Amino acid sequence: MICSAMALGVLVGFDEQIAVGALAAVALAACCFLKPTVGLLCWLPAVFINASAAGGALLRLGFVLSVAAWTVEAIRRRSIMDERIREFRWLFVLLITMYVWFGATMLWAAEPMATLREYRWWPIPLAVFGLVLTRITSINRLLALVATFVASATLAAVIGMIVLRSTASASADPLNSLDNRVSGAAGDPNVLCAGLVAAAILAFGLACAVRRVWVRSVIAVAILALAAAAAGTASRMVVISAGVALIAALVIFRQVIGRVIAASLCAAAPAALWFYSFPPAWQRMVVSSDGGSGREDLWRAALHLAQESPLVGLGLDNFQVHKPSVALEIGAVQNASAVAEKPLVAHNTYLQLWVDSGVIGLALFLAIVVFCTWCSLRAGRDFTSAGRRDLAVLSRSVAVAVVSMLGSAAFLTIARDFRLWILLAIGPILLSLARSETHRRREQRVGAAAVAGSGSRA
Repeated sequence: MICSAMALGVLVGFDEQIAVGALAAVALAACCFLKPTVGLLCWLPAVFINASAAGGALLRLGFVLSVAAWTVEAIRRRSIMDERIREFRWLFVLLITMYVWFGATMLWAAEPMATLREYRWWPIPLAVFGLVLTRITSINRLLALVATFVASATLAAVIGMIVLRSTASASADPLNSLDNRVSGAAGDPNVLCAGLVAAAILAFGLACAVRRVWVRSVIAVAILALAAAAAGTASRMVVISAGVALIAALVIFRQVIGRVIAASLCAAAPAALWFYSFPPAWQRMVVSSDGGSGREDLWRAALHLAQESPLVGLGLDNFQVHKPSVALEIGAVQNASAVAEKPLVAHNTYLQLWVDSGVIGLALFLAIVVFCTWCSLRAGRDFTSAGRRDLAVLSRSVAVAVVSMLGSAAFLTIARDFRLWILLAIGPILLSLARSETHRRREQRVGAAAVAGSGSRA
């Protein structure tokens, strides 16, 4: 203890920022190893603010510490983790198969090193998925995870709106400039928007799962901030992701359509107020003469390349390698540099996976997504049978949030996005907890029936 204090004193004398960072790292390490779930939750905000120096450092350090703590605990106490892995063994088989297939595409890739560079990053989101799935083993922990997800998104939204006050410019180009768009510590307004829409949907589900009035009031304020910031990103994608989510919500919550519409109007009000207060954001939403900043050209190039090797793909991360060669084969383009010169991704998760890993890789990814979404919906039905309608609403809200991210994936390449994999992990967690709750309620009913039977005989 004395040595630690002396070391901290030396760091303060050398550089205060380094000292604060070292102190935060020590605190995070203590949380990860002493309270692993708390450590994981402390790491979660980094996925929304990873473009900042502090967020990037937290993202890397928190991940390493969480994995190390998980490994230590897996060696010491494996019962709960083994049970969760055994329960969803086929899901883990799909994950491993997908990862192995992505690596196999290196064998026929034109640029194997490009495939290797992309391949080495895939274990990180898959590890995050596994960490969340095996760490969250109770309803209280699940609620804490969802609350932290919503709070992290709200933090990113507030930071983005505060930063916008210093960057906004009346002379900035509303179509191409980032000066009048909310991005904050997330870096990219479009990427931020995807997380904000999903978090707002989760917030509605969380409000139904908690009972304290003051907590619901805080969640309501968070929803207003998330909706306003999503509009502030001036991303056309917000219309697609929110629209797809609304359609999914009307289907999933078809018995309470009136409430779904009311919730949608509550979220639309602050967004409309933002557009009224900041006309450049609305101008960018309604003007589409820029062709999606080259996105449409990239889609056409991706479709052309996907047809060259539809089954096995061209190799992970080889879309950027091949797209210049088809620039003259896809017809007239609006942004030639996006196809022929810039090393851009396809800006569509499904096209990117199809081009890089073929139908096989895309099918494996979609199988994982569909299974996790099904888990959320099945958990909603099981919670309803067990009398936990609050958790049933939360389960279905998770499914809607995943659908919103899938809608965003049509405009972004986010197959490795941590937020998507965290949302996917919540589905199996909910199903496991729902099964436990159903089993517990069944035992209670059997016990009550036995007591009643013995009392009547007496």
